[in-house]
Amino acid sequence: MAEAITSSVLRADKPLLARLSVAMFAMVMGVGGLANAWAAAHRAFGVPLLVSQGLLAAAVVGFAVLAAAHLAKLGFCFAEVVAEFQHPVRSNFFPAVSVAMVVLSVGLRAYAPQAAQLLWGAGAALHLVFALALIRRWILHAQDESVLTPAWFIPIVGNILVPVGGVPLGHVEISWFFFSIGLMLWLPFFTIVLHRVLFVPAMSQRSMPTLFILLAPPSIGLSAYLAFTGGQAGALGDLLYCLALFIAMLLASLGRHVAHGPFFMSWWAMTFPACGWAGAAIGYHLARPSTATALVAVGALAAASLIVTWIVVHTVRHMASGAAFRED
Repeated sequence: MAEAITSSVLRADKPLLARLSVAMFAMVMGVGGLANAWAAAHRAFGVPLLVSQGLLAAAVVGFAVLAAAHLAKLGFCFAEVVAEFQHPVRSNFFPAVSVAMVVLSVGLRAYAPQAAQLLWGAGAALHLVFALALIRRWILHAQDESVLTPAWFIPIVGNILVPVGGVPLGHVEISWFFFSIGLMLWLPFFTIVLHRVLFVPAMSQRSMPTLFILLAPPSIGLSAYLAFTGGQAGALGDLLYCLALFIAMLLASLGRHVAHGPFFMSWWAMTFPACGWAGAAIGYHLARPSTATALVAVGALAAASLIVTWIVVHTVRHMASGAAFRED
């Protein structure tokens, strides 16, 4: 009964504002993550900083537009917001808002330190609220494994991202708090998600791109660890790098299975993990410079840039046709 009510509230015949999905903040995560990766490439390889600045500006504008639209939705279409938060899959994208804020704080730190502080603090606090609310729900209510996707990682991985923005701003202790939560919870949730992928009927075509989220925890975890150690890799850094590299290779081999058929906005789930891996690979190259790590870093950045560009083109067409706002 609850699912029927939720479906009726989220019907495609609702006004445009009511049909906006919070998952659209994944666009900010992807573009902002790519901006941060290109900024890292500027430090490592001397590539033009203008690329990162242009991407960062686009991410900031995108966040401002989406934030205004969703605040309006909260005020005028509150029932639809509640229904979205009660949805077993859509609810996991609410932390995309807080993750996007932390991603932007990383990019803005060099240009607007006060804005970066504000975004990081608000993003970290909001993410803690979302993580507590969602994990509490998972514990109190039996979950349907058939609808589980790697998107469940978003409330978890966001905790690992917090130190990437927090440590350079001087928030070391609170960053350890978030890092501990994310790293320790990632391990059991990875097992749960892998079990679902291997032993439960295949995910829908629309959900397949979320498999890229498997790449996010070790990649973002590596960047966070490098932040804590001042750029020194260490044994844990080596472990996370090698695991992320293997997952990236695995996903590359699954490319045509993950993204095929009609385009959905869920394809944006591929962008932030790919960009996070690019940034982490560049950071690891700076920690352990060699021809091999340089090639991996350049390859990861090129792949992330191509993925984001490809999805942006499809998104523009998808929005122009109106299909982006008719997805159920």
